Amino acid sequence: MTQPQICKRLVAICSLCFAVAVMDSAVAQLIRAPLGDGFERSSSVDVSVDEMLGMRKPRTADEAIVGPGFPALWISEIQYKPVRLMRLPVVDPKAGTTSEELVWYMVWRMIPRDYTELAGEGRPDLLTKLSDPNQDPLNDTDALRANSIQIPRFVLHLEDDGATQQYHDEVNLEIQKAVFQREMGRKGENLKLLNAVEAIQEVSAPVSNDSALEPNPLSKAVYGVAVWRNIDPRTDFFSVRISGLTNAYRIQKDASGQQVVEEKIVVQKFERPGDEFLQEEREFMLNGNPRWEYQARPVTLNVPDLDRVLRNAKSEAVPVGEQ
Repeated sequence: MTQPQICKRLVAICSLCFAVAVMDSAVAQLIRAPLGDGFERSSSVDVSVDEMLGMRKPRTADEAIVGPGFPALWISEIQYKPVRLMRLPVVDPKAGTTSEELVWYMVWRMIPRDYTELAGEGRPDLLTKLSDPNQDPLNDTDALRANSIQIPRFVLHLEDDGATQQYHDEVNLEIQKAVFQREMGRKGENLKLLNAVEAIQEVSAPVSNDSALEPNPLSKAVYGVAVWRNIDPRTDFFSVRISGLTNAYRIQKDASGQQVVEEKIVVQKFERPGDEFLQEEREFMLNGNPRWEYQARPVTLNVPDLDRVLRNAKSEAVPVGEQ
């Protein structure tokens, strides 16, 4: 690039950074559908300016790579009921025998959201800045070949002292049917409660948080249930870690210099002050509000020129006096 082109690009980037920094310093809008019908918590939407910038922002070698950025970035709000228990006859598919089990489950609903609405009244200006072609990354990436897929996953982590067990949500149609009858009843006549496999689908258009534009955001919600079996009955503290709600990622190096890929997830903590012998559903208590955080994934990257492309490395600072 020529020096005038570099100067133009730096001015554009600085202008964008200033605009979104002003938005970031303001109180962000809360994006949340109404709670009720037993749904007690909402993740809302948490997207930083850095995540919106993504590949548009040049990053030095000691900075984490954050992506994918606007407009490829997507995120969903998730609401859920507290974890509950239910004793059910469960069929062993291998032995063909039936035994009564104490099943743990959590009913949820998910709504795709427009994160630029976090800017509130500043949204039009933010969209103008983010859509400015002068701020497109200098390093081209491959065109999208298909729509993004959302794959919500619910992993229950035990958090008692010394506990290391984790339980992945299971697919069990009999349990799924029983939970639907218990939780939805007649209100669920027009709804379907999805399992972990059925919930895998293309990301749909975001639902506006503006009640004038979308008076009933729940009409576009996807409902589902996470099911766990054979949980240690001595458990007092646990968390549910929910992934697949966004395609936001972060790549950074650990203390040994190895590259670590992280996905953005929602974490909700629970506590259960009961005992292992008299287990009742009212024992489960939500411990605080959900929080968004990054979690490492066991992924090995083998992408040519990854660092240069994702760091927008061709954007070089112009020496003072040559601008």
